[in-house]
Amino acid sequence: MKVNFQKLVIKDIEGNDVVTNLQPTIGNQLYMQGRNIEECELGRRIYHADGAVELTEKECEMVRFITQGYSFIAKQAIEKAMEKGE
Repeated sequence: MKVNFQKLVIKDIEGNDVVTNLQPTIGNQLYMQGRNIEECELGRRIYHADGAVELTEKECEMVRFITQGYSFIAKQAIEKAMEKGE
C-alpha cells in the first residue's frame, strides 16, 4: 500500500483537521535507530520519498515499532494513513 507521511491528518484539540508532515521525522528515526539493515533502508526510503511510499505489511510493522513512543494522536494518524493508503 502507498502511504504519504507528508500529509498525515491529525485532529487538534478543537476537532479540526491539521495536516502535518512526519516523513522526515519517521524516516530519520528509522534510519538512525534501525535495529537491522531493513529498518535503516526503509528509513532512507521514507526520508527521501517524493510523496507517498509503497509499504509492505512487514514495513508497516517496522513503522509501528519505531513510532510506539509517539503521542496517541500522532500514532492514530499514522495508523489511519497505513490502513487506508494514499
